[in-house]
Amino acid sequence: MDFKPTVPYNTEFFSDYEQRFLKKLEEVGEAGALNYMKTLFASRLSPAYDKMGFTKGIPEDFARCVGERDASVGLHVEFPEVTEKRIVYRFHTDPFPGLKGKIDPELFDKTFLDFKVDYLLGNWTYHFTKHMRRGDNLTEIIIEKK
Repeated sequence: MDFKPTVPYNTEFFSDYEQRFLKKLEEVGEAGALNYMKTLFASRLSPAYDKMGFTKGIPEDFARCVGERDASVGLHVEFPEVTEKRIVYRFHTDPFPGLKGKIDPELFDKTFLDFKVDYLLGNWTYHFTKHMRRGDNLTEIIIEKK
């Protein structure tokens, strides 16, 4: 599955999230800022996914919902592998380049990935194999059924 952005990369949209995080980081520290972002992402993503209709635990629904939502905000993502037990999720656009060097990229990305995986799939796990903010040419997440 290959999803092309439906709009150009939306710098203002993602910059707002970066600025919110950086402000909370100053105010309440890393753990508090990460918790704030988890809550923010969950509140913004759940209605969007609910409108798309999905069956929890279905890998194809995960790829469809996440791919369409990511494309709608200008991200180029791909799902080169979607099976009943494994999903490969690749970002070719870094949504948060302004956070490079300010927070561990995997810690920050967990604030939205934990929600996406739990909400759409349930009892699945994931790990990063590559990350753009670590110098790789893309960010790759392997999601697997427990």
